[in-house]
Amino acid sequence: MADVLGIDVRTVEQWLLAIGHKGKKMHIFLCLTIGISIVFLQMDELWSYLKSKSRQLWVFIALESKTKFWINFELGSRTDCTANRLVNGVKKSGKWGDDHILKVTTDKLAAYKNALANIMSDIHYAYLQIVKRRVKRRLVTVKKFFVKGMAEDFSGKTLNTSFIERFNLTLRQHVSYLQRKTLGYCKSKKNFSIIMWINQFNYNYILLHKSLRVRINDNNEKFVSHFEHNTPAMKMGLTNSQLNQRYMITSLIPRE
Repeated sequence: MADVLGIDVRTVEQWLLAIGHKGKKMHIFLCLTIGISIVFLQMDELWSYLKSKSRQLWVFIALESKTKFWINFELGSRTDCTANRLVNGVKKSGKWGDDHILKVTTDKLAAYKNALANIMSDIHYAYLQIVKRRVKRRLVTVKKFFVKGMAEDFSGKTLNTSFIERFNLTLRQHVSYLQRKTLGYCKSKKNFSIIMWINQFNYNYILLHKSLRVRINDNNEKFVSHFEHNTPAMKMGLTNSQLNQRYMITSLIPRE
């Protein structure tokens, strides 16, 4: 970008830094002001590198599977501390009540179990762990352990972690730091966080998701729109239309 525009690389870095901070502030402002209704929560973690391939960095992610809304993420080690920060961010963003049971699915990492027990103790939730066993990188068995609640609490196609695993693939395709077998791993945790916030705003508020479209026309006429397309933020009720980067940059957000 710097070469095309004929400007200094440091100028582009400052632009990215400002866009990332603005996207973060706008996301947090909308979530805390309006609140999000979390029905089906899936959490997972992705590994990456920081500064060298001998130093791993984990990205913990929370996704609302019904609306495909990317709630938040945390960078850190694969420990209870990072999981606690992730779950605490989910709790602050959500609107909680007794009208439904929160469904939660994760892998077998014990940090999620501990974080939910410590932070979500006052919220009615059902928790399912999906334990996968692989032999020579090939999936052999998949077992389901109900940590809290029963199978009746998970209606429909919710006995899985498929939604967030598919989202992980999307994220790895969009963020070069997360690609496997690459020399493009991140050298700065600050830059990693900024790029993640930029991609989070793009995913939640700008991209239209095919799985979220609603049919509005049943006839077979040509040159007629048959679907109403939505972003995750539109399905969550945070926005009425698809946003863009210009709107995010120029919008005013009240100070805390």
